[in-house]
Amino acid sequence: MRSTFAGLNTVVRGLYAQQVSLDTVGHNISNAGTDGYSRQMVNLATTNPQTIFGGYASYEVGTGVNVSSITRARDIFVDKQYWKESSSLGYGQTMEEMLGKIEGAFSEPTATGIQTVLNKFWTAWQTLSVNASDSGARTAVRERGVELVDAIQHSTQQLKDMVSDMNSVLDINVNTINQITSEVFSLNRQIVNIETGGLNHANDLRDRRDLLMDQLTALTSANITEDKYGNYSVQVNGVVLVDGNGVTKLTTTKSMDPDYGYELKNIVIAGTNQPITFSNGQIKGLLDSRDSTENGVKGYLNKLSTMSQFLLQEFNQVHRSGYGTDNSTGINFFGDSGTNPDYTDPATTIGFTNGDWISALKVNQDLFNTANGLAKIAAKTATNSIAVVQSNTTGGAATVTTTGSYTGGTSATSVNVRISVDGSQNVSGIEYSTDGGTTWSTAITSAGPYPADYSLTIKGLTVNMQIATEALNADGDTYTFSLSQGNNASGDNAILLSNRLKIDTSLNLGGSSLDTYYSSMIGALGIQKQNAARLTDNQETLVNQIRNWRESTKGVNMDEEMTNMIRFQQGYNAAARILTTMDEMLDKLINGTGTVGR
Repeated sequence: MRSTFAGLNTVVRGLYAQQVSLDTVGHNISNAGTDGYSRQMVNLATTNPQTIFGGYASYEVGTGVNVSSITRARDIFVDKQYWKESSSLGYGQTMEEMLGKIEGAFSEPTATGIQTVLNKFWTAWQTLSVNASDSGARTAVRERGVELVDAIQHSTQQLKDMVSDMNSVLDINVNTINQITSEVFSLNRQIVNIETGGLNHANDLRDRRDLLMDQLTALTSANITEDKYGNYSVQVNGVVLVDGNGVTKLTTTKSMDPDYGYELKNIVIAGTNQPITFSNGQIKGLLDSRDSTENGVKGYLNKLSTMSQFLLQEFNQVHRSGYGTDNSTGINFFGDSGTNPDYTDPATTIGFTNGDWISALKVNQDLFNTANGLAKIAAKTATNSIAVVQSNTTGGAATVTTTGSYTGGTSATSVNVRISVDGSQNVSGIEYSTDGGTTWSTAITSAGPYPADYSLTIKGLTVNMQIATEALNADGDTYTFSLSQGNNASGDNAILLSNRLKIDTSLNLGGSSLDTYYSSMIGALGIQKQNAARLTDNQETLVNQIRNWRESTKGVNMDEEMTNMIRFQQGYNAAARILTTMDEMLDKLINGTGTVGR
């Protein structure tokens, strides 16, 4: 015989189940905007029926409902896919950002970029080639050279500053990883304690742990597995960062780049100095954009070093072979002054690193000497010996060279030189005339053995003349030559130097000219940036798709929650109505029956 009051317990269970369901709806709505929150559901199960024996057979009477569990709506397979693709997205976004910053270091194409400065330097040499004696053109060449050096040094410094910033970000990321793994370890222990026995579910703690995994996988290529107790084990390239037993802390150590001398931060396991490698994620992107010789800061510093080496060696080689207006030769345009070291000589550059080539790049300080600096710019290929006509063809041959700037304009000046000789037929003195022999001036004679050097100053030019001793030399022999702007500085070496910038190719530049090498470098950088942006966009689309899949499972749908709220409210009301009915029934039974004889 079933108890008369058995139905009350059935209704109470129903009230409790509807109340818990309604509470869970409230929890979902409250956390609809909480990061990482997963929608929770109340799982109901009917209680064991009660067997009642009737007159002819037994039958089962239901006893109500129980709350068997509260679980979260989550698809672990989608989570794993999200974490994997999130690492790739973190890598792509970092590469795109860093390549954009490298582009900024070169400021191309702008009026202040290296390409513009290089073009101005080339134009200055072109101008000098047609007006090689002009001090203004020479000043322009020197200052454009300074501008080119400054542009290269400025880009170099900006790239080095980027490395410093990357090191700082790596430090921050390592601290973030340590904080995440420490919290995951704590959550592992809490979750295992709560879920021991397999009946309870630590839904909110699991949400927090999965949110941390979202953050961790954006930084690294973490492999995440869950053991049978509910612990997350997180590995990066075989190194267990955290599991149910403990945490592996990371730290950074310092080293110096052997080429450029800047500080490098390396990620190692704390306490062991064992390096750890990353195959994806933001940290991998930072390391690649810092250290890669193809598309990283190191690679672009190497390219600037190659350009500097070209200027110090091949461009200088042409300049050193030329002559200034003072007929000086063997002078560097770029590099050290004084002894003007030859940078093509291995003895000079022994031990040079890539960074040393950039550090050595500067305009020769000899060219800034206020007395004769501009005269040392080698715009001509020879000392410009001037053709001389002798009145006595059997007399000593004359050699005439000039220095300085011709001030006679576009017209040439004819010079007549008349000699006197001593008893040994050595030339003992000369006079010169620039008006066809009407007036004569005496030239300065330098001390020393014969042939003596004679110095004449005519139309801004210093004319140096030597006449060989010859037995047939005679007093009154004359030598005639012509002075003009062209026979002092022809500008032919300036053409060779400008060609070295734009036209001539070099094996050190990969068979390109300097201009082509730099433009190709900037072009490649732009393509790398575009490619990184394209891959990132594609990856972002994929990650957003997976995120939508995940949200379709775990996200809180307000319409659904409101519907459930009404459903559970009505369920609670219905159960309460049953309780009222049973109360009235029992009231009738207890108070309305058995009253006969009262």
